[in-house]
Amino acid sequence: MPRVGWGAALYLYFKDDLRIMNLAISGTSSKSFRNTDNYRKFLDGIKKGDYLIIGFGHNDEKRGDATFTFANGDKETEGSFANSLYYYYIKPAIDKGASAILATPIARRDANVQYRSDYVHVTADGDYPKAIRDLGDELSILVCDLTKHSVDIALQVDKDNDPSNDTLMMHARTGSREICVDDTHTSLFGAVVNAFFVAQDIRNSSSTLSRYLKDEYDNPLDNVEYWVKKSINTEYKDPIYVCPDTGSIYHPKAYDKNGNVFYATAFGDLCGHGPKSDDFNFHCEDGTFYISAGVNGNNGKIASKSDGIAMYYVRIPVSESFKLSADIKVEGVNGSKELSDFSAYGLMVRDDIYIDNIMGELLGDFIAAGVTFNPIYPDGCNTFARKSGELDYEGGSLIGKPSIGDKRHMIIESTLDGYKATIEGYESVSTGYDYALTAVDPAFVYVGIFAARSVAISANNICLEIGGRISCNYDCYK
Repeated sequence: MPRVGWGAALYLYFKDDLRIMNLAISGTSSKSFRNTDNYRKFLDGIKKGDYLIIGFGHNDEKRGDATFTFANGDKETEGSFANSLYYYYIKPAIDKGASAILATPIARRDANVQYRSDYVHVTADGDYPKAIRDLGDELSILVCDLTKHSVDIALQVDKDNDPSNDTLMMHARTGSREICVDDTHTSLFGAVVNAFFVAQDIRNSSSTLSRYLKDEYDNPLDNVEYWVKKSINTEYKDPIYVCPDTGSIYHPKAYDKNGNVFYATAFGDLCGHGPKSDDFNFHCEDGTFYISAGVNGNNGKIASKSDGIAMYYVRIPVSESFKLSADIKVEGVNGSKELSDFSAYGLMVRDDIYIDNIMGELLGDFIAAGVTFNPIYPDGCNTFARKSGELDYEGGSLIGKPSIGDKRHMIIESTLDGYKATIEGYESVSTGYDYALTAVDPAFVYVGIFAARSVAISANNICLEIGGRISCNYDCYK
């Protein structure tokens, strides 16, 4: 079920003589959107009598200079969400004689139907929907409260745990399996529902935009079967995994000091950037590997339903034991002052690898002796994994957030029952990592050094052991 945002569905509720220009760009915040061509189109094109509907929040809450604004603070607080909304969107529109309308972000789908904290955009940096509501109240601007509407409808339809009548179908999917549901982005059905809520809020307000609404339109929730059917891509087929037999044609392979060959690749959800772009840099000097991911901004991620990473890897038969260790150093952060949400780095073993392939489908499972950052673990976590399509953080939080120059010895290794991950200064973690990585590729695992989103790292003192012996001159494709 492909992604569709509510801005693309607004036309269903307005008269044909109203021209709607949807300038939204997925993945941008109120801060990062200002650097896009669409922001320039807004500034240059808006005029007297126009209406500007402003919807941000999902990405403003992600720490990292390229996207982050904090929800605490009013419109005069530099760096705040309210300040960004007012001075870069509302004021320019009003100064041109246009009218502004605010929209809170839709809630992330919560399978447990609790709808707390980051599911409703409340983080350690503040309450983002409340910041929008407060700004609307201060300026007497209409607020379409999609956070409240999306939570209310989820509580209504998910309460009976009926799989034929829940919010799953309102959300996009990257594959046919239920674990492939995208809890953040909507399907066509979800977009039409949220656009309906926007239209209803406008109709029930004093906004003059209401005069352009159609006299009558249907509530999509009264015709679920129709909209679900319209949302499904009938031509979609789950991808068939093909085990690669060669490395990247864009990025050079590297040799550790024992002559082992590590192949480079960038793959997965790369935020629209191609794997051969200069957003991913790989190089090797005297056995030290360097990876820079997201050179030009927030490219790649480690998230619950997708990942996009840059990786030096070796392929090892599942029948062989292995151990990979290295000193991992944070060399820099790209487009940011600190490591941002969904950044990640370290050592990883995974059950699939893709060579220079940009793809949105949910990828395979993995275990990482590494660190990732998100609203749950803003300072980073001590190892993490994906099991059956769900992220798992068995090691808990780090004590103190890593910064540029932070260097840790990390180890990823196989055990009799599964895998063990170790980060220097913390307890090794094997509990919860006791499962085979054979769901996608039953013959091999892929072991290596990785980075994702706006981080540059180096790996030194690399040591690869296979079958209990230090490996020398190993080339997995020979």
